[in-house]
Amino acid sequence: MTIEQLIYFVSIYESKSFTKTAKDYFISQPAISLSIKKLEDELNAKLFNRESGKFNITPVAHYLYNLSKPLLASFDNLNKQIKEYINKNISINVGIPPMLGIFIFAPIFNKFNKEYPEINLNLTELASKANQDAIHDNKLDIALAVNNSTHVDPNLCYTKIGSTELVFCVSKNNPLAKKEKITFREIGSYPIFLLKEDSLQYKIVIDYFKKYAINPNIRLLTDQIFTIKELLRFGDAGAFLFKQIVKESDDIVGIPIEEDTKLDIVIVTKKDGFL
Repeated sequence: MTIEQLIYFVSIYESKSFTKTAKDYFISQPAISLSIKKLEDELNAKLFNRESGKFNITPVAHYLYNLSKPLLASFDNLNKQIKEYINKNISINVGIPPMLGIFIFAPIFNKFNKEYPEINLNLTELASKANQDAIHDNKLDIALAVNNSTHVDPNLCYTKIGSTELVFCVSKNNPLAKKEKITFREIGSYPIFLLKEDSLQYKIVIDYFKKYAINPNIRLLTDQIFTIKELLRFGDAGAFLFKQIVKESDDIVGIPIEEDTKLDIVIVTKKDGFL
């Protein structure tokens, strides 16, 4: 006797229909009939009589039904409790780049938390390139990142959820703030703050400086966006930030860059990995 047989038996008993039970459980009617036949053979007793178009429930079936109902209720309760326990102990390791964490992660997290309150998110703040390396090494399950066509890992899956671009940021009081656009040649050896080497921002900016044979005047490498913005407000240096980071209320200006600095905002997972 199996739980599956009892589930089918109770359904037939209550609906008085093999056909409805088969439909409700998405299996064929012959499979339902075979399951009940095996149960009857095991009990050596008839449960249902279907003769002359009538459906009759035997006394054995009445007795078995009364025994089965509390048993199936306990089974359902066990199933629910173990699923709740498992879900409460699920943790997903998520990587978030500093700049994306400021403007895109909060609404994603709030929606996810409402739909899946039982799932814990373990957050790690890493730059986009470091996030992808961590996914590859199974240190993270999923990550937000920025990417372009020249920095794609064939072992990872990328799902685009938005876009951004780098702008050159300076204080509103800086003479460069009046420019409508700027090039890397114009930036030249102007003092700059950069994110650390494990960021895609660093890679893109350095590649452009190399392209024009410019030796950049890097004053600071950091992964602290707040620090960069504060230094820009009161200093004479510049920094490359995502355009969404620069708000009208800030004391800094984001100047569009002539060269292509557009980037996709993506969700990164391991190809063929389990999540």
